[in-house]
Amino acid sequence: MKSKTTFSMNRGSMAFFFGMLFCFTSLSGQNTQDTILAYFNLLEKVPQEKLYLHLDKPFYGAGEKIWFKGYLVNSVTHQDNTQSNFIITELVNRSDSIVERKKIRRDSLGFHNAFTLPPTLPAGDYYLRGYSNWMLNQEPEFFYSRNLKIGNSIDNTIVSNIEYQQEDESHYTARVRFTSNTQEAFGNTTIRYRTIENGKIKDKGKRKTDESGLISISLPDLKPIATRQIEVEFDDPQYIYKRTFYLPSFTKDFDVKFFPEGGALLTVAHQNIAFKAQGSDGFSTEIEGFLFDAKGDTLTAFRSEHDGMGVFTLNPIAGNSYYVIAKSSDGITKRFDLPAAEEKGIALSMTHYKKEIRYEIQKTEATQWPQKLFLIAHTRGKLAILQPVSADRTFGRMNDSLFNAGITHFMLIDQQGNALSERLVFVPDRNPHQWQILADKPTYGKREKVSLQISAKDDNGTPVEGSFSVSITDRRSIQPDSLADNILSNLLLTSDLKGYVENPGYYVLQQDLRTLRTIDFLMMTHGWRRHHIRNVLTSPSLNLTNYMEKGQTISGRIKGFFGGNVKKGPICILAPKQNIVATTTTDEKGEFIVNTSFRDSTTFLVQARTKRGFAGVDIVIDAPQYPVASPKSPFHDGTSTSFMEDYLLNTRDQYYMEGGMRVYNLKEVVVTGSRKKASSESIYTGGINTYTIEGDRLEGFGAQTAFDAVSRLPGVSVTNGNEIHIRNNPEQPVIVIDDVVYEDDNDILTMIQTSDMSSLSLLRGADAAILGSRGSAGAIVITLKNGKDLPARPAQGIITCTPLGYSDSVEFYQPTYDTPEKKNDQRSDLRSTIYWNPSLQLDADGKATIEYYTPDSTAPEDITIEGVDKNGKVCRTIQTINKK
Repeated sequence: MKSKTTFSMNRGSMAFFFGMLFCFTSLSGQNTQDTILAYFNLLEKVPQEKLYLHLDKPFYGAGEKIWFKGYLVNSVTHQDNTQSNFIITELVNRSDSIVERKKIRRDSLGFHNAFTLPPTLPAGDYYLRGYSNWMLNQEPEFFYSRNLKIGNSIDNTIVSNIEYQQEDESHYTARVRFTSNTQEAFGNTTIRYRTIENGKIKDKGKRKTDESGLISISLPDLKPIATRQIEVEFDDPQYIYKRTFYLPSFTKDFDVKFFPEGGALLTVAHQNIAFKAQGSDGFSTEIEGFLFDAKGDTLTAFRSEHDGMGVFTLNPIAGNSYYVIAKSSDGITKRFDLPAAEEKGIALSMTHYKKEIRYEIQKTEATQWPQKLFLIAHTRGKLAILQPVSADRTFGRMNDSLFNAGITHFMLIDQQGNALSERLVFVPDRNPHQWQILADKPTYGKREKVSLQISAKDDNGTPVEGSFSVSITDRRSIQPDSLADNILSNLLLTSDLKGYVENPGYYVLQQDLRTLRTIDFLMMTHGWRRHHIRNVLTSPSLNLTNYMEKGQTISGRIKGFFGGNVKKGPICILAPKQNIVATTTTDEKGEFIVNTSFRDSTTFLVQARTKRGFAGVDIVIDAPQYPVASPKSPFHDGTSTSFMEDYLLNTRDQYYMEGGMRVYNLKEVVVTGSRKKASSESIYTGGINTYTIEGDRLEGFGAQTAFDAVSRLPGVSVTNGNEIHIRNNPEQPVIVIDDVVYEDDNDILTMIQTSDMSSLSLLRGADAAILGSRGSAGAIVITLKNGKDLPARPAQGIITCTPLGYSDSVEFYQPTYDTPEKKNDQRSDLRSTIYWNPSLQLDADGKATIEYYTPDSTAPEDITIEGVDKNGKVCRTIQTINKK
């Protein structure tokens, strides 16, 4: 039921696109140039979207918030005029499991929100992913994605570290040590472990730690490159602890790929051959070596110049073959063969020096000049050059001011519309806007008021208008990463390329000759891009499966007693607490769609009948098909956060001062005196690893249903709308209600009101073992009040559903110290993000004033402003104040 997903687009827009396709088809009988113009006109008219997220800082700690502003722009013009009103953002762990998914609704400030990191979130590598539903028409490689390092100094009563000891060439031993945060060893403790390779369990078992808290796990046969991890977990009645270690590659092996300029290695007078060397860990490695022909004669020496990339020139000869002997920076030497030289073909060669782009067209002796040949260039689908090329003029030059900033795709097109040769060229923004940030004082002390005057003008002195966000961070805690992806490198570069671009921020730091040369290496070695044009004389291949989500909908299908379609059956959708009531009828296929607007965690009651009022029908609600999570960038080996140690200590102290709940892995409790019996009469509760809420505490929990109450328990997280997890366990806990076990039935929690509950208990570790293997992920135990029966299951023709709704906006808190009492408050102010504003409002003169108070730190402060102006120019500026 693809046509009735939770997306909307008016029929007029669809008619426009199909009309454009019809016009293109009618032009196919016209001359070649007209058809090419029609092709790119259609490509430009079909809206495409890009998403970039501006984050407040580069790394985080458990207990913090990830503040972000989403820039959903037109992928051609980069203007903020997209039609989608919702975006999806996801925090994903290194195992590609969704930690949290949020739908963000556009408001007067745009797309903005925050992820709250639970204090129990394991330290390690994560990535943030974002996309709109319209972006689902493209490949996931073009979604926004950014790797994040997240530490945890809150849930640290148990600490584990791993090291590797090599036994022979492909055999290592992993040594894992467990200590407390005061360095006391967990000796004589039973640990369960699993080694996983490429997603499959390779070994598992138990080990008991020695007196120093150490266990050893054998890792044989590590020669083949694979994704490996070790999971360790306490098997002890007193403690609960689990961690995953992601193993390094254990090899210094590397690979080199060669990219003849223009696409193929041809027997022409000279051809540039770009190359890229990559280690087994997915990151670049530097190499040097020599090029040889089939006879073993040395033709040239070469070396990589930047991130494993470089170029050398070759004069290929028909019948000859070529290879290189390359040596990596780790001292490993390998042989690599170049692709075979082809005797037929045409190649496009280009150089970009300063502001001039030069091109040369070469053909092999065995190749006839095409009857018609065109040089085409487009930037993000917008045609910039359409020029016939003749055999008597095979070279030319042009100023790069002809092209918009970003990647321009050059092609040689024959009379059949086929691309004979292609080349990418990056054009930097030659005229960035001029930003000025003036502080009212040269330096600031503790808890002082700061006033910043911000102004922005273009190269003509005209005030700038647009959408911008600003983050101010404390340099003592946060060191900005100038090589990381930012709005310039993302929208102008990485968002139009598939695959991984290492250190993308480097390419937009400056515009010197070295940077332009290295970015040309990237263009020659990165052949994948957003626009894959097969033939410009045929209509473009457009995927319009998913529609623009202008508003929210609930859709589905009604089936009759024998599974047939229920035509013209009435549907009623209710959410009484939110005052939502919507009705409709099914179409000829038994399908329905209802337009509404709802927040996250809204539970709907859906009632359906046949046309004659019969209730014996089945209701099937369409579930959104979220794309499979996969990181765009590799992760560095290990999960070390040593560079974040001071930062994480501040994060922990700030978390506690803001009223955060303390987390303990140690579960042993010594009770003195008489213990008041809990009102829970369940046979499963009462253990030392059981957390129970009852009586007044349960009534004051602020929850309407049992599901709401469970989601607020410590260590519990909810993913994908209704999946409950305890301490990030991938499995879901069992539900026990009045000692009756309900497996895979979380919906029953939405039918129980907290007012009907006597107690709510959370079982973890050994306490859940009473439930056998079913309790491996823990258990939720509910005892109902006397006289309260479990709600009956809904009758036929009635179901409940909780679709993903939009998240409420969150406001950044910043303290004010405008009185002596506030300034002398004994509570510490350890903010690392000092100021965050997702909507910096510039007035008609391009100016704005922002004010805030410094924290206890008197370190320099880094101000980062990102955004796009009304014409689609991408903007970014960084300035440091309070320098001592």
